[in-house]
Amino acid sequence: MIRVHKSDTVPESLSRTKAYDGEDVKIQLYADQLDKCYICERVRDTDTHIEHCVSRKGNAGLVQEWDNLFLSCSYCNGKKLNHFDNILNPAECNIEDEIQQAVTYLGGQVTFVFTPMVVSDAHDETVRLLSLVHNGKDGVRKIKEKKFLNCVMSSINSFNKSVFKYLQDPTSDNEDEVRGHLTIDKEFLGLKYWIVKNNPTLYDKFSTDIIWNKK
Repeated sequence: MIRVHKSDTVPESLSRTKAYDGEDVKIQLYADQLDKCYICERVRDTDTHIEHCVSRKGNAGLVQEWDNLFLSCSYCNGKKLNHFDNILNPAECNIEDEIQQAVTYLGGQVTFVFTPMVVSDAHDETVRLLSLVHNGKDGVRKIKEKKFLNCVMSSINSFNKSVFKYLQDPTSDNEDEVRGHLTIDKEFLGLKYWIVKNNPTLYDKFSTDIIWNKK
């Protein structure tokens, strides 16, 4: 999960209709988020919802609030629902800096660890949501969670392979290969950014490649 930059131009349908999911809203969110779910960062062409960062239940005043609307996949939408109304708004903070994101391998088990770098209820709640999305409830992965895991690890393993090649042989070609994984249209940038930040050699070379979406 990383910061999302939203267009300053509010879709017209939000002011002239009672709908929050007009075609102009969808078009703008797809453009702003590069077709990615704002929670898991997967590219989703059609499996998408217009999701409220603060849910509609009991928050009628925010139903059509542009800064409260994001593109999400059905998987993340089903996890969040109206259970996480106090998460960080990704249009308002650099989540990739404020929550450390990592993959650990203990006892043959892949676990995603999210650590708040700022003390607040919103950071804690965002961590709980990300853990639920990535690890399943109480660390138990059912079929959807397992498929999600396979998707994430395919991308992260590919990135780690390119990183290892560069560290072993820092040629311009290998450098470009790492950079190719870090462009803003790529998936799971929050996790990749922290792989870079946790390695001084990588950070020295690629720190300017992990500043997408920052203000």
